[in-house]
Amino acid sequence: MPTARRIYRIALLLLHAALGVVLTLLMTRPRQAAPGPVFDAIACWWRARAARILHLELRVRGRPVDGPALLVANHISWMDIPVLGWIPTISFLSKAEVRRWPVIGWLAARGGTLFIRRGERGGADTAAEQITWHLVRGRKVLLFPEGTTTDGSGVRAFHPRLFSAALLAGVPVQPVALRYSLPQGQARGTPHPSAPFIGDDTFPSHLWRVLGEPRIVVEVEFLAPLNTHGRERKELARTAQRQIADVVDGGTGGGREGAAS
Repeated sequence: MPTARRIYRIALLLLHAALGVVLTLLMTRPRQAAPGPVFDAIACWWRARAARILHLELRVRGRPVDGPALLVANHISWMDIPVLGWIPTISFLSKAEVRRWPVIGWLAARGGTLFIRRGERGGADTAAEQITWHLVRGRKVLLFPEGTTTDGSGVRAFHPRLFSAALLAGVPVQPVALRYSLPQGQARGTPHPSAPFIGDDTFPSHLWRVLGEPRIVVEVEFLAPLNTHGRERKELARTAQRQIADVVDGGTGGGREGAAS
């Protein structure tokens, strides 16, 4: 049964990816800085549909703040993108390596995803400028300030540097807590064993594992936005991390370092 389930879902994903390529070719341009409103709505639908094909069952509490904002979330998997991809007028920040992923990287780049070269001199400054540009123009930007994925059992310290974009743009920071939980038979909040994309995992092997699951429950909690007026980026990073940790693991921190997406 798991093999048949995987084959069926792979076929659906391939068809969905092909549709994404066609729509992207028709409605975007190379080197386009940000998608237009029509394609933006289509991209939200496309990512939400991808989550349904993966049988990700979203349980959402709260809602995204109105208007431009810097959204920051704990990072567990590449699936965090389709999980949060239904949010209108949103751009994501991803590691530069994702841009080289077949099909997915091209779709992300043409859909307005921002990329950061971690560890490269000036990479964070360039990313902060791009984020600020998007925020000033009324978009939301979501980033994962841990800088890597974890197993979901805790939240690592947040890197504060990119929080400066919210200060420069004068927009709030909204923490978002993610938990991939077992649907039944386990204590609430027990991390799902197949969800984390960590360590030496490769995208094909992780996708194969995920497609064998009947469903994966994802708890998404939008927390109260943080006013950035008169605050420093380090304070914002610590406050956002602490609030997310309170939801994910009671504030104890931790989580195994992983493969970052």
